[in-house]
Amino acid sequence: MNRLIICITVFIVIKGFLAEPIFMDDERYGQTCASCSGVETSNECEHNTRCDHNEVCSMHYYVTESGKSLFDYGCAVPQTCLQGIGPIFGKRSEGHHVKCVVCCNDTISCNRNLTCNQNGSQNSSFPRECSDIKGILKSGVYTIYPFGKSTPLISVFCEVDGNGNVWTDIQRRINGTVDFFRNWTDYKNGFGIAQGEYWIGNDIIHQITSNGNHKLQIIMTDFSSVTKHANYDRFSVSNETNGYQLSLGGYSGDAGDSLTRHNGQKFTTDDRDNDPYGGWNCATHYHGAWWYEACHDSNLNGKYSLTSDCPYGTGIIWYTFHSSYYYCLKSTTMMIRRI
Repeated sequence: MNRLIICITVFIVIKGFLAEPIFMDDERYGQTCASCSGVETSNECEHNTRCDHNEVCSMHYYVTESGKSLFDYGCAVPQTCLQGIGPIFGKRSEGHHVKCVVCCNDTISCNRNLTCNQNGSQNSSFPRECSDIKGILKSGVYTIYPFGKSTPLISVFCEVDGNGNVWTDIQRRINGTVDFFRNWTDYKNGFGIAQGEYWIGNDIIHQITSNGNHKLQIIMTDFSSVTKHANYDRFSVSNETNGYQLSLGGYSGDAGDSLTRHNGQKFTTDDRDNDPYGGWNCATHYHGAWWYEACHDSNLNGKYSLTSDCPYGTGIIWYTFHSSYYYCLKSTTMMIRRI
């Protein structure tokens, strides 16, 4: 009995020892950051900590009453970085002057390499899209900052392809758990969940595609488990004032080109008719939201069907996949990447 107790005790100690420095994939945790207080250089900071999922890595540079320059490294909520003030490890004593607050969220312990800019103000680096997050080796849910600052931040699904390229999913249709027949505001702001089905939001698509040239890849699977691709070497969406107008480049792939017809069109929803079909709202008639012409060759935000059969044009349609407006697809993913 004594032996058994000893063995169990040793196992628990070893398990506890191993568990502390190893961070398993867990949605409760986010970036790994350097964590030290009151050091003179980053070289003195040898400890790492795992931040909460809604935190970023941060560095505070401050000067004490005696004139000594010191640094704090650790985790911070993005709002702290946005304001450019506020300590990581609690309130400082009077007389400590914070020179700058600098944040990052792109690599492990990225805050070790942060510096203040010349005027001592905030100098933050936030990944605008999935390809900006360094070190991604597998597909999954990550946090991005499409506006290039700490807020708003959103969770998205990042895809890593066979060549190691990282894509940002802007649309995911999987099983019909999310209703895509939404109004203009919903499509503007985005809806759904990153782990499942979602539309990232037209404002977000505009922000990302306004930051450099982007390409679009669409992966589609039918109810016979046949998967095909449609690629466009340029893709961007204008701002809301211009109706989130679609701009496309050249097509390649094996799914056929069912999007070029929509090039140059504004986005239409059930409550905002921007399509050129006079007196007819294509979104209402085909139960979707899209860059409709008069009306469509594709309707990837159409009504989800549990079978391949659907009423004319109303489902998840990519006409050239099966040369039919009556064949609904099972799943689709729209993803973009900076080039």
